Amino acid sequence: MPLVTMRLESAQYDGTNGTVLLDWLDGSYNIVSDDGQLLILKDGEGTRKRIRLNGWLVRDVNRNLLWHGGNAAYNQQWMELPS
Repeated sequence: MPLVTMRLESAQYDGTNGTVLLDWLDGSYNIVSDDGQLLILKDGEGTRKRIRLNGWLVRDVNRNLLWHGGNAAYNQQWMELPS
């Protein structure tokens, strides 16, 4: 039997791509602050997500944000597959 997994995608905050990441997500977030070192997103319920420079975001096929964190945590918890 084949092994299967859900399709997930990741993107990295490089300090200049806050609006690109906002478009990449499902549209339920707004940018509170983006100073090139820290991107702060807020969802419709008021929950804030703090993504530091070089931090990662992981979304599902519906473009929902599933996870965000730093480089070390990303490398420890996720494995990139060829697209």
